[in-house]
Amino acid sequence: MSAYAFPTYVLIHASVCGWCIFLATRYRAPGAALTALIAAGLVYDNLIVSLGATIGPGWILQTVSWPRFALHALLTPFTMIAVTQIAVAGGIRWAASDRWKYIVWTLVVGMMVVGAFEGLIGLETVPACFDGILRYTANLYPSHFCYEGQVAGSGSGPPIPSIVGNVVTLVVGFSLWRANGWPWLLLGALLMFGAAAVPISGFGMAPSNAGESLLMLTYAATLTRYGYGPRKLAFS
Repeated sequence: MSAYAFPTYVLIHASVCGWCIFLATRYRAPGAALTALIAAGLVYDNLIVSLGATIGPGWILQTVSWPRFALHALLTPFTMIAVTQIAVAGGIRWAASDRWKYIVWTLVVGMMVVGAFEGLIGLETVPACFDGILRYTANLYPSHFCYEGQVAGSGSGPPIPSIVGNVVTLVVGFSLWRANGWPWLLLGALLMFGAAAVPISGFGMAPSNAGESLLMLTYAATLTRYGYGPRKLAFS
């Protein structure tokens, strides 16, 4: 099943990227350019996972997998800037305040540092096999062993930058729902939390990446709703 799921995720993120590029270039929609960049990173992430079994274990797959970890560590925090820009375009006044601007940039820098230390510095990855998917990971479960003699271990902790970014998305989504009756960003953040709670050891990466894909679709939908028109305000 995962062998079909991950190419589907590639198509979803590529569609989100293309649509956000259109919104950014045609309407200068706030948050669209950053969302397109994040979606492009997720295209790469899911593409490498999709091709892992074809490439096979070894230094080539391990090398091309390293940017996956870098993108999650260093690019994911910018979802907080993108969603703040969306909030401002949706008329959420607190999101346009200087106080929130300082808070969100502090969070972005802080989460990049956390991501670098926890997910990049000293990173050691090993092959993991599950449901027809071969990928390199720092966290290996016994159910994901590719061959005899592998040792289970946890090379990194929970994805704190992703969690913090989704909390900010949840707050913005709740604000848009209360202020404008727009529930979709809130729903996307809730689905992401639900998908991330599915244990990787028993179900692999497909559920969490499905949640990620749905979340990005709600970003695109919200950008389409608020990315242009009379509510558009500035945030930088």
